[in-house]
Amino acid sequence: MIKAGMRAVEWESIKAEKPMYELCEVATPVHSMFAQPHLLRMKIVGKYERLDFIPDLRLSVDTGFAVQVAKGAFVEAVRNWTPVRQGTLSTLIVEVKDDADPRIEDPDYQNKLRLAEQVYRNVGWFFTTVVRSTHISHPKTDPAIAALFLKRKTTLSPGDLSAVREAFGSQEKLPWKEVVAALGGGPTGVRKASAMHVRRLISVTVTEPLTDRSTVVRVQDGRPLFELPGNYPW
Repeated sequence: MIKAGMRAVEWESIKAEKPMYELCEVATPVHSMFAQPHLLRMKIVGKYERLDFIPDLRLSVDTGFAVQVAKGAFVEAVRNWTPVRQGTLSTLIVEVKDDADPRIEDPDYQNKLRLAEQVYRNVGWFFTTVVRSTHISHPKTDPAIAALFLKRKTTLSPGDLSAVREAFGSQEKLPWKEVVAALGGGPTGVRKASAMHVRRLISVTVTEPLTDRSTVVRVQDGRPLFELPGNYPW
């Protein structure tokens, strides 16, 4: 994964964890990810047993996005998010579940999650549990996520960035078709534009499947996943 520092990430569920990781890779408000980041050991006063918890993901995200996730579905927060010029980052811990996971209805397991949430809240982190059909998948967003994810590793050059910078000029938004054309057009342009999106140089709307008219904006928060000498490219 690009957002895991070009490292492989472990996943146990092809139905839930894998699509969640792909969503995070493509979602612009997600800056970085780390799978199974730590072991949390909780001891309840007056009880002998110890509760161990290993979350599925630790994400670094825009704080405003984390707030929205806390209020509703993860994928809806991705769909509703728009880039901001400035803002803070927060840590979001995520537990991922398939719809058929029996632990969803297990009161002891749910109590463990509530205790873990208290721990994370006390250190200033956000925590959420996502379930595949409700929080990860959306019929209009899934095709856009898949299309961008598959082309994310395309190599980019300073020349590609210059071409997109010239295409935008003083404009804040462009249609996908014009960005692709600036990057050479055809399959090559699509691949490079997709890679720029995942690297947080541009952001294309994922509320619908990608079309020539999909809206692309510049990401100007100063935190691209792209290394070039000098100042931030925009």
